[in-house]
Amino acid sequence: MNLIMSMKRKIITIGSNTLDAMIQVKDILRFELFEKEIVKKYTAIEYSRKLNVENIRFFPGGSGANIASNCAMLGFNAIYLGVVGKDFSAQICIDDLKGRGVDLSHLRQTDEDCTAFSVILKTEWGKDRSILAYKGANNLLNPEDVEEQLFKDISAFAWTSLTSESGCRAIEKAISLTKNNGGLVFAAPSMSIIKNNPNWAKILITNSDVVSMNAEEAEEFTNESDRYYAAKKIHEMGPRLVSITDGAKGSLLTDGKKVVRSGIYKVKVMDTTGAGDAFLTGLLVSKLNNYSLDKMTQLATAMSSLESMKTGVREGTPSSLKELEQFSASQTLQQTVSEFTQF
Repeated sequence: MNLIMSMKRKIITIGSNTLDAMIQVKDILRFELFEKEIVKKYTAIEYSRKLNVENIRFFPGGSGANIASNCAMLGFNAIYLGVVGKDFSAQICIDDLKGRGVDLSHLRQTDEDCTAFSVILKTEWGKDRSILAYKGANNLLNPEDVEEQLFKDISAFAWTSLTSESGCRAIEKAISLTKNNGGLVFAAPSMSIIKNNPNWAKILITNSDVVSMNAEEAEEFTNESDRYYAAKKIHEMGPRLVSITDGAKGSLLTDGKKVVRSGIYKVKVMDTTGAGDAFLTGLLVSKLNNYSLDKMTQLATAMSSLESMKTGVREGTPSSLKELEQFSASQTLQQTVSEFTQF
């Protein structure tokens, strides 16, 4: 791999830019509802009751900003396109991204809405977490914010979920400009766009080159509970490379010819918030360097593992491609590679 060449590559991202409030709480209820063969799990607060919070920490996050940050830390020319408010949250997010080397010269600030904000409830039930997310200024992005000249010499464009009409049209424009300039399009659609704007989800996913989502998102999008058949449906829509992650069960990656099923690295997991964004970053880095499918998964799993080993989004991500490679080489990952048509 030519590290010098990699460092000069331009990466543009669009997606959420959020201040996350991570709240540790014990005084909370959990219950399950059974409906036929479906089990739904709920986190609940007793009605009209004040709960004590064990701990609270603030972390800049948001999937689009996370991917830009990850790429900048790995040495790429990472540019984030988005909208934030003119509030204290915006300044925290801006300072963090600038500190990690992200180009924010095309970030727009507005007083029309506040910066996006998320409350992440961490309970005593292991890795269980529930998120209350306010999109805020994120959804004010519009096609006019996507400037044509910015996409010259682009290597890759990565988008994550915006749900507004103007936000989706902005992503669509960025996809078109990326392809016109010979770049690759990477997609990490979340449940928000899949559920709240399924028509745009289908349009944007269909026109992406690489798609990565978790098992719940893939099932919601395809109506297929099996990861292989979900990946098959997505691949048939147009994407050349499809990844589906499933927490501790590992991941599945296919290019329509081969399928790589991988486990996970044995590390101490502290917080999985942002792990999906880290996984996509690993795929992006690997694809730009023409790695094989099995090595792509190794690096993507390494990225998500490093991110999960520390509490908070972006906290454990590597500061160089060399560091990522070294971590991957020091670990053992169970993998099976099969022909796509054998399942």
